[in-house]
Amino acid sequence: MKNRRKKDKIMILLILLFTITIGFAALAANLKIDGTVNVSKTSWDVHFENVDITPGSVTASTVPVTDDVNKNTTEITYAVNFTKPGDFYEFTVDMVNSGTIDAMIDNLVNGIFEVDGETTKTLPNYLSSSIKYNDGVDIAQNNKLAAGTSEKIKVRVAFRTDINPGDLPSSSAESMKFILKANFKQADNNATPIRVDFENDSWKDIIDMYKSNNWTSLTTAMNSGVTREVKMNLVGNDDQDETYHVRIVNLSKCENSETSETACGLVLEFVEPIASHRMNATSTNAGGWRDCEIRTYLNDAEDADSIINKLPSGLKKYIIDTTVISGHGRNDLENFETEDKLYLLSSKELLGNNTFNDSAKDDTITKQLDYYKNKGVAQGNYTNAVKKGLNGAVASWWLRSTYSTETAYFMCLTSSLDGGNALNNAGVAPVFRLSE
Repeated sequence: MKNRRKKDKIMILLILLFTITIGFAALAANLKIDGTVNVSKTSWDVHFENVDITPGSVTASTVPVTDDVNKNTTEITYAVNFTKPGDFYEFTVDMVNSGTIDAMIDNLVNGIFEVDGETTKTLPNYLSSSIKYNDGVDIAQNNKLAAGTSEKIKVRVAFRTDINPGDLPSSSAESMKFILKANFKQADNNATPIRVDFENDSWKDIIDMYKSNNWTSLTTAMNSGVTREVKMNLVGNDDQDETYHVRIVNLSKCENSETSETACGLVLEFVEPIASHRMNATSTNAGGWRDCEIRTYLNDAEDADSIINKLPSGLKKYIIDTTVISGHGRNDLENFETEDKLYLLSSKELLGNNTFNDSAKDDTITKQLDYYKNKGVAQGNYTNAVKKGLNGAVASWWLRSTYSTETAYFMCLTSSLDGGNALNNAGVAPVFRLSE
């Protein structure tokens, strides 16, 4: 590649080129069946407007502009002179869908540069560039731009300061063209939201966000303890559902050979106990979680009164089967494996490395949930593990872990870790996974 060298200054010509194309899929028409067929008017209009230069940017010899009147700008060109490390040029611009058709990014090519008419995919070491949404979220394939909405993007190029002397350019400059191409097509089932409002968006959008590996919104919701309402009728009042809450307690995948899937992927839990129930009809922990009465109460698909059948259908259809490994009591010799949609937490998933009464026989096959780990929950530090009932009072709630040295006890937590006889009632706070 031939590089032109010019003396006294570094001239960098950068062109941001967005090529907008439509991938024509079958359009869904609104049909009114009354003797006349009415097809709603549709239009495709994705464009850029409202360039805003970030204060502190160096002076551009060619300023990026859009046609904010005619709304037809799909190409932005600008030229900038950088003279020293620390110089930068940055601007925001709105990516607008003024049409009636939802769009999504079909293909994004970032980081192609042309030097003297030839193409390279490598930036000089002394430059850095980024193109992201204005809130710092990466732009990704299949990101959705819904009809009637807009997204502000931020474009930045800078002369790096963290470089070695050998990475500096010579006294001459290179003339470069910077290209970003984004092809849009009609949104389909592969479209993913850019960010998620956990409290209000659809379960599908939440799952799609997780599967896209663009977890910014979900991580924020988990770390801040944001909850979402779930309405169910559990007390037999046909006229009114009760309002419960769920929250995200895990996002990370299992990568340490865990055989239990209970703390893997997108895991949610009920914030408050949704019922009070005994573990077993007799004073025994024989058979552990596998054989306990609560497991049936949660998961029996044939029982109209089981919790799984009380969940809203819009949530229930996204809950996946989970391999659940659970510890054992004194009368059993090995852990139990089950497949469940709803389950209770184990001691380690809640507390981490628990040694209380030698009860955590399942510690080696699961991990602490992200939420409780981030909140500092551990043996002796239970503050952020306390659950309260709908009346606001601190509740005692069951774990699925047994006491390995006992024959009748399962673990439970009130304001601290404790145990309860299997035939006693305590709170039930189910846990479930939405995506692997």
